[in-house]
Amino acid sequence: MKAWFLPIFLVVVLIAAVAYAAALNLSPAAAAPGELISGTKRWPGTWNDETIRVDAGEDLGEPDVTIDINVLRPVFAPNEIRVKQGQVVRLLLHGQDSGLADMPGVDEAIGLVEFSGHGFQLLGPYDIWVTGIRAGVTREVNFRADVVGEFAFECTVFCSPQHYLMSGVLIVEP
Repeated sequence: MKAWFLPIFLVVVLIAAVAYAAALNLSPAAAAPGELISGTKRWPGTWNDETIRVDAGEDLGEPDVTIDINVLRPVFAPNEIRVKQGQVVRLLLHGQDSGLADMPGVDEAIGLVEFSGHGFQLLGPYDIWVTGIRAGVTREVNFRADVVGEFAFECTVFCSPQHYLMSGVLIVEP
């Protein structure tokens, strides 16, 4: 095999993947701070943001319930949240560590300051996605629990070898 074949092949695959994602509209929508995007509530936070507040949907008013969640590798504590349908829920996601950046030697070896910490994604119809949860940082997420069921949530940033354990469930009861 010629030495030039592999780089060209990889570029072609990358271009095809980007075109496919664009055709499916998989890229997250961009929003100015404070702006809501209909149908999606994605709010990326950089590692040096002190706090971000995400209000998903219409003017929600005061929350009916506030739930504090400690975010640390490899768990969300608590990892089960129960609310009633129709309640306005405030999640306070408190970063207790900075993921891989806290692991000895890892940050120095590969420079992960900007890409470490934790994320939070609530799946299903809520589609809430927040990143930049690091030690000493709290992210506030507000939404109306209007759909009954069980909905998984998970960490969206590779934070440790036990990253796959960082998950939980939101249970919305009638």
